[in-house]
Amino acid sequence: MIFLTKAKYLFFLLLAGFFSVSTLGAAPPSWYQPPVGELRLQRDTAVTSAGHYSQTAGKIVLRPELAASKPSTLEMSFGKGTHITATTFDVGAGGRLVFRECQLNQVAISCQPGGEIHFENCAMVQVYFASSTGPEGTQTAKPYVRLKDCTLSQVTMESPTAVGVAATNCRITQSDLYGTDKDAANQRSNFGESVFSACKIFSPEFIVCTNKCCYRDCELTTDFPQDFAMYLPKPVLVLVSWQGIHPVTLPDRAGMAVFRSIDVTAVLEAAGTTKGGPALSSSPAPGKSLTEVAEMVPVNIPASQQMGSDAIAGVAVAGLSFKSRLTQVNGLLISQLSTGGEAGQVTRMSLSALPTSQSRAPSSLKFNQNVGDSMFKALNEVSKFSQLRHGGWPMGYSLEIGFEDKYVGKDGPSAAVACALLLEAAITGKKWDPAFAVTGDMNADGSVQPIGGVQAKIRGATKGDCKIVAVPVKNEVAVSDILVQQGPAPLVGITVFGIKTFDDALALADPEKPLALQNALTDFDNMRSVMMRDPRQITQLLRTPHAAQRLQALLTAAPNCYSAKYLLMYLQGRTPRTLSIGGSIEAAQNNAQAVVSAIDHDVDSNVSSLKGDELGNSLNKLRQLRPLLDARVWPYVDGLIAYGEVIRGALLNPVRSGARYTDLVSKANKAAGATKAAYDKLINDAQVREELGL
Repeated sequence: MIFLTKAKYLFFLLLAGFFSVSTLGAAPPSWYQPPVGELRLQRDTAVTSAGHYSQTAGKIVLRPELAASKPSTLEMSFGKGTHITATTFDVGAGGRLVFRECQLNQVAISCQPGGEIHFENCAMVQVYFASSTGPEGTQTAKPYVRLKDCTLSQVTMESPTAVGVAATNCRITQSDLYGTDKDAANQRSNFGESVFSACKIFSPEFIVCTNKCCYRDCELTTDFPQDFAMYLPKPVLVLVSWQGIHPVTLPDRAGMAVFRSIDVTAVLEAAGTTKGGPALSSSPAPGKSLTEVAEMVPVNIPASQQMGSDAIAGVAVAGLSFKSRLTQVNGLLISQLSTGGEAGQVTRMSLSALPTSQSRAPSSLKFNQNVGDSMFKALNEVSKFSQLRHGGWPMGYSLEIGFEDKYVGKDGPSAAVACALLLEAAITGKKWDPAFAVTGDMNADGSVQPIGGVQAKIRGATKGDCKIVAVPVKNEVAVSDILVQQGPAPLVGITVFGIKTFDDALALADPEKPLALQNALTDFDNMRSVMMRDPRQITQLLRTPHAAQRLQALLTAAPNCYSAKYLLMYLQGRTPRTLSIGGSIEAAQNNAQAVVSAIDHDVDSNVSSLKGDELGNSLNKLRQLRPLLDARVWPYVDGLIAYGEVIRGALLNPVRSGARYTDLVSKANKAAGATKAAYDKLINDAQVREELGL
């Protein structure tokens, strides 16, 4: 510790006017990586929508003189329910940054003279309060960082006076706190009526700048010397309750500092400090880039760090590492056929984890091709889940997820569970069963959500080398629809399981399954190999007692095995006789896509573009399908058939007179109107909407 006389202290203050303010021995936290470049706020911005936000590329600068319109003041505020992670803020003169009822994780802040930062009823974990990097300023222009009713954990705070802190009724735990001569010389306390617990205090000057505060289980790393703060013109009285680890008690006096031990219980109760504060969230998650909600101009940000909407920033955690740099899993996708139907296919998905030049920067996650909004949003949920599960990601990696057919466009949320498995394998080093495939959307809490095209995906999975396919539990009805429409063959061809959570998928993807389940799967595989030699014999072979025993053993070992469940229902004669409401609508539209599309076009366009034989085939398929459909869909199907017959009649017997043309248009419009009305009535029925999950 260096001690200054009063004259030397004044000389030190003069030097500070020319050089940046620094602390004695202060060290940035290990998680903090100084951002390269700046994002200059251009106009006042209020972020009021609850959610996660982050900004890893460049620090956000609030300085009115750097905005194009040169306003006198510039404010950015965050409202209740916002959660800010992996972001650095720098507030200059005339700038004002406000947080009200927010969560902050791995956030760094710095306030210059004349700037203001306000925290009200906020919860903060791993926040770095850095001292001003500009000149100290005048008596009327100093940095001002106001904290009121806040809870802070694992924060790093440089000199409170240099930072500009004015805090009341706060709770600070497990934090690193620094101080300088400025803090002892400060004429007003930086902290009042606050509680410090299990903190490490690196400079005794820090204690001098607090008043009516309670220290519990704190450690002062440097003892008070007898000539402490002799540069002060008069003694300073500090009212404090010290229940520390080191020292056990504070001296009555050390140099120019006088300590009076008080019972602060009544003071803290009156201030509300003992009532607790906002709950801390110790597991940060990435969020939407702040560039999406605020107008900012990037300056000197490397192109490699300008991650746009195709990349998701992670929260950097020191000490973690990716145990696998390349992971793989089978996903299930669908493609639209020219006939209007859907074809499912297995696609090999992979994740590569490549180190970047920024070894301490947060890792980023993206697809290696352009994808639609739904797929990107699903990946964002997966990213949150993974980081909540593991407390963040290792630092300094670029994570890319790719598909086997990377030149074909992708969209939809159905690859979410597969993406989560890829990340899990990278972090844990696990390998997944190459005979396993999965489809399903997923939320940040790990719950698996329904998706579309499940029937087509299961059919597609039977054509590859996969033996196990996992689909969302909420899509179980699609398995029943397969049995109704195609019989037992698809469910024999591949073993279908339902998954409700990510852990369900994890258990099925693991090559090392429980012994009972593995034995049951092996028996089912042996049975499948016999049956698939001649699919025409499947029904006959299923009806043998030995096959029923194997199915029951599989269902007992895995109650979520839909193949076993529905094949047993088939053997017992309990197969549903009609498709579900969703399956009925999907089947009708897939088999009559030409008619469905034609209804929205004029008669002339349909007559000139449709072919009679193709239209006739579609109508025949609808008639054959009708008995298998939910009866509530019949009026809509009947309307499609009626409209199709009108157009088909015009194709087979072309109109050659004005009167016939008028009659054709009238019939077509009437049939189209009736079909649209039937569909609207169907889709707006309360019971139907409930069954469809709308």
